[in-house]
Amino acid sequence: MMPLTQSEESQIDSITELNRSALFDSEYEQEDMTFPLARFDPLSETDPDWAGVLLSTELKECALRFASLSCDWSFAGSDRKLYGEFYLRHVYLALIEDPPLHNDLATESERALLAELRMIDSAPKRATGEATFIRIEPHKETLEIWYQDRYLFDENHNTQGFLKMELSYCKYLDTLRMTKGAFGWQMLFVDASLRDNGFRAHVENLQNMLEVFPSAFPRYDYTPLMSRLEARL
Repeated sequence: MMPLTQSEESQIDSITELNRSALFDSEYEQEDMTFPLARFDPLSETDPDWAGVLLSTELKECALRFASLSCDWSFAGSDRKLYGEFYLRHVYLALIEDPPLHNDLATESERALLAELRMIDSAPKRATGEATFIRIEPHKETLEIWYQDRYLFDENHNTQGFLKMELSYCKYLDTLRMTKGAFGWQMLFVDASLRDNGFRAHVENLQNMLEVFPSAFPRYDYTPLMSRLEARL
C-alpha cells in the first residue's frame, strides 16, 4: 500500500476523530487510491481547450489521490440538530466530468462561468443541493473555488445560486478538516449574509457546530469561524 501524503493523512485523521467520538454517528467511505494530480500536468494533454490552465505546486501537493473520500455524520444526542456530509472527488476525475447544468434564467455570463466549473465536493446522501466546484480558468495561479446553495438563488442577480469562495483548494481541505463538512460551513467563506430566513437551518447547524466542536475537537481553533458567523448575522 502506498504511504499517505501529509494532506491525505490529515483528512483521514479528521474522519477518525468523528468515528472515535461518542458524540457523533458517522459513516465514511474511502475509494481506491489513484494517481497523484501531478501525473496529469499539463492538463492540455487531456483537453487542448485547457491550454494555459495551471496546476500550482501547492495544489498538486495537497490534492488527494483517493478516487473519492466521503463522510456522512450527525450529532448522536437528541438535544440539538447538527449534521454534516462531504464527498470529495479526485480533482482530475472531477475535471473530466460534465459542468453543472444551468436553468432557463441563466445569463450569458453565468453560462460562461458554469462551463468552467467542475464539482469537487457535495452531499449526495442527504441530497441538500449544496456543492463546491473548482474553476478551470487559464492563466490563474490559484484556481478559484465556487459554492452553490439553493438559498443563494436570486432570480435577478444570481439565478444559478453560485458564489466564489475566499479559499483556495488547499485551504478548502484545511477548513473541511475543522468543520467535518457541517452543513452551511461554506457560507462562512462567501460574500453573503445569513440573515435571510432561508438560511435558518444553516445558522442553527453552524451555531451548534461552534458550541460542540471546540470541546469535541480541541486541537482546532474555532475562533475565526465564530467571528465569521457573527459577521454574517
